[in-house]
Amino acid sequence: MEIKPLNGFSPVYDKQKTNDGGPLESFKDFLLWVDAQQKKAESIKEAVLKGEDVPLHTMVLEFEKANVALQLLIQVRNKLLDAFQELSRMQI
Repeated sequence: MEIKPLNGFSPVYDKQKTNDGGPLESFKDFLLWVDAQQKKAESIKEAVLKGEDVPLHTMVLEFEKANVALQLLIQVRNKLLDAFQELSRMQI
């Protein structure tokens, strides 16, 4: 039995999609990603309520993805608020 070598791996992060807009553009992309996760979970919930055949594990997985994305957004918001408060306390 011959073992064939792997030809290569596809990159996880696309180098062509570098973000030149700075941190605000990155935050905007992050917000859009969280929104997409929430909408995807909402669409699965609607499909279940309509009686469509949605596997239970798919529903739970999408709900958890949306939950984790929202929790991450809340933590990022908290860190940004802490940074703003720290800057406002600085003496110029």
